[in-house]
Amino acid sequence: MIQTALTLEKMRSDIAAALDIPAAEVPDDAHLGDLGLDSIALMRLLMGWEELQPSLPSGKLYECETLAEFWAAAQAEA
Repeated sequence: MIQTALTLEKMRSDIAAALDIPAAEVPDDAHLGDLGLDSIALMRLLMGWEELQPSLPSGKLYECETLAEFWAAAQAEA
């Protein structure tokens, strides 16, 4: 597997920063929209993650709704 700077904890931290909440409050299986993540914040996150891991499947990422789904998509392409 290729090592990247994109990790589960990096994704969790980025989501938490976008929501202005502690990272510990971003569970793996929570629907991020229910936590308050809007489409603009999501686009910013995806752009940043794609810079860290250019092989990310953009189309698949837009279908993800939880941190666990984002991480699984990132691992599938790593």
